Amino acid sequence: MMGRKLKGFNIIIIVLSGITVTYVAYPLLTILIFVKPTMLLNAILRPQVTNAFVLSLASATISTSLLCLFGIPLSYFLARFDNFRGKFLLRIVVIIPLVLPPLASGALLLGVFGPYSPIAKAFPGVEFTQSTVGVIIAQTYVASPFMILTSQAAFESVDESYENVARVLGRSRIEVFFKISLPLAKTGIVIGVILSWVRAVGELGATMMMAYNPHTISIQIFEDNAIGGLRNAIPDIVLAIGLSIISVSVFYITRKKQRQKNALKLQW
Repeated sequence: MMGRKLKGFNIIIIVLSGITVTYVAYPLLTILIFVKPTMLLNAILRPQVTNAFVLSLASATISTSLLCLFGIPLSYFLARFDNFRGKFLLRIVVIIPLVLPPLASGALLLGVFGPYSPIAKAFPGVEFTQSTVGVIIAQTYVASPFMILTSQAAFESVDESYENVARVLGRSRIEVFFKISLPLAKTGIVIGVILSWVRAVGELGATMMMAYNPHTISIQIFEDNAIGGLRNAIPDIVLAIGLSIISVSVFYITRKKQRQKNALKLQW
């Protein structure tokens, strides 16, 4: 009787999983319906598409680098400094870009960096909107929770006793951070970097508000679809899918290595 129940449960799980996989995978397969492979390469090599793709890669890399520089210290602060008022409020501030609609994020950023904002008046020679700078600002804002929250979890997983022992042995706080905390949390931080970079590449809403021009790959997809329908946007989508596959592969390889390391530690 128990075996029959288990088989019935397995069938339910397999059927529901199959429906979900089909739902996710079928739209990807429809690409073959809308475009011929022989014409795809020429379409991808259009200057508008290649320029948008290169801009997305470059701007996302800069955005992620900024998040590494400023977000990782904040992650460590949230993970290690508990005795201060307002920590709950700070956590809310950090997570807001994750739950806020991207268009709303872009509107808020326009209020800060728009042509008539105090920051724009303080730096009259910098184009904060309708420029690559605007793209980077938008990407950095919406991708920040992925870096901060993931890195925070990585630092929290590090046993504080290692840091305390290093401090007792005379190491300074900055030495402990770079030689103990950061290396032990590096796998989680790398995952945060990957997720932040992917999120920055795929950002649309906030970027449209801050800098519709120059086009990122997401804006190029939006515009090509608006002008010529899905068939016209397929080359952009193919590039985005290829980039997503590479990024996800790196993510899973990194996570698999971390699990293997954890398994070895448990054996010891």
